[in-house]
Amino acid sequence: MNISKNIKTDYSALDDKELVKAIIQERDRQLMRRMQGVLYERYIERVFAKCITLVRNKNTAKDLAHDIMVKVFLNLSKFKGEATFYSWVYAITYNHCLNHLEKEKKIKLEDFEAHSFDIAVDEIELEHKILKDLKLSQLETLIEKIGEGERMILLMRYQDGMPVKQIAKTLSIGESAVKMRLKRSRDHLAELLKKYDHE
Repeated sequence: MNISKNIKTDYSALDDKELVKAIIQERDRQLMRRMQGVLYERYIERVFAKCITLVRNKNTAKDLAHDIMVKVFLNLSKFKGEATFYSWVYAITYNHCLNHLEKEKKIKLEDFEAHSFDIAVDEIELEHKILKDLKLSQLETLIEKIGEGERMILLMRYQDGMPVKQIAKTLSIGESAVKMRLKRSRDHLAELLKKYDHE
């Protein structure tokens, strides 16, 4: 049965992938807008919250979140379903915010340029070296003191739980470059933690 033909269909009951598929296939503009509205309401607050975390300005975050949702709708046909829709939307969110910050000169473009060297240290040890000793309140305080680029990659890894491979794909850099940036950012947090403990 074609779900889009049933005007009484409760689109909010569809999961993300079903809803995206229905939107792509729908030819009736009115029904398409209704389905897009469901998807918009499902994600706008989460996208807005992530934008605030990244750009630190409520008004800017509001504009960016709306632009991101428009970009999501314009690119729905590119969603292949290999990852969750949630992950796909967040990848667009990070990239859009990254582009905004670069244009505003709040981060340097070279902060995200790929490097060709690897980190020759045990990855698991690196993952827990600093963060295992940080309480959530400490982490929130310290992460406010680091640069935009460092904060972005740490949030991707530790708040959103994105694997290194996905971060690399999102930022269009190599996995070794992601590992290098994570290490550099953790080292910076370690320095700040020492100062924090002595205050």
